[in-house]
Amino acid sequence: MIVHSEYITGTTSSGALSVNTQQSLMGIVREIIIIPATGTTDYNLEITNDNSLIVFSSSSITGDFIEEVALPFRGIYTIAISSATRDELFEINLMIEE
Repeated sequence: MIVHSEYITGTTSSGALSVNTQQSLMGIVREIIIIPATGTTDYNLEITNDNSLIVFSSSSITGDFIEEVALPFRGIYTIAISSATRDELFEINLMIEE
């Protein structure tokens, strides 16, 4: 089992952030980690595939978000943060089993 970490950062503007994975991903996402700069920031998360289909979503998150999943990924994905209560840096990390 090879684990790859897809690490992306971005800053919300007007409570929103949309970033694409840096490369075409192929494998099973085992963990989604989102870390805002402030532990009390509230936000929503949505991940879509390259066909604009939502493959994961979670709402009313406060602070760090760490969730174990088993999502098959293939292609470039868009990670969207919305309704963030602060405009700040978000660290995004997808742990992928190849």
